[in-house]
Amino acid sequence: MNGLGGFADFLALRWENARPRSRLIVGVLLVAMIGLVGLTPKSLFGVQLSWPYIGLIAAVGWGRSGIAFGPMVFLVLFGFAQDASQAPWGSHGLANLLTYGLAVIVSQMADTERSPILTFVLPVVTLFFGIMLVWLVASVSSGHAARVTPMLTAYFATLVVHMLIAPLFDLGIRRGVSGGAVS
Repeated sequence: MNGLGGFADFLALRWENARPRSRLIVGVLLVAMIGLVGLTPKSLFGVQLSWPYIGLIAAVGWGRSGIAFGPMVFLVLFGFAQDASQAPWGSHGLANLLTYGLAVIVSQMADTERSPILTFVLPVVTLFFGIMLVWLVASVSSGHAARVTPMLTAYFATLVVHMLIAPLFDLGIRRGVSGGAVS
């Protein structure tokens, strides 16, 4: 057990000292991995399982570090990858970017470092905003209101996965510091 704890400490130290670009690459690889697994059939005892919107998780996580060009490019690319299988071109990319923008604005307005309640509530709200955007685009593109139940189950799956992997999308950049100083 000591070896596993030592390895976890080693990884935490490496993550703490990682540069923002390295952290971005880790997040991109994580999104790609979860996205590829999402292409496989997902059912358990004949019941179709809901898959999280990993692009929205990345948008909320990267948005906490402030506005940056790199995350925006990857969010658009992730959106196009999602659009290839199920939606009009650009719809998921737009939802990812708008969710990212909301996460940036909300993170800059609220002092989440000092309020654990805001640290929990703000991602819940911004992820709901992103899911609502996806639902709105699905409704407009189909010509009728899309079913709400699949979107709610996807929202809760997204929220649970966000709670598990959110720290991996922290770019380690302190807000309000010019030049993007690493925290």
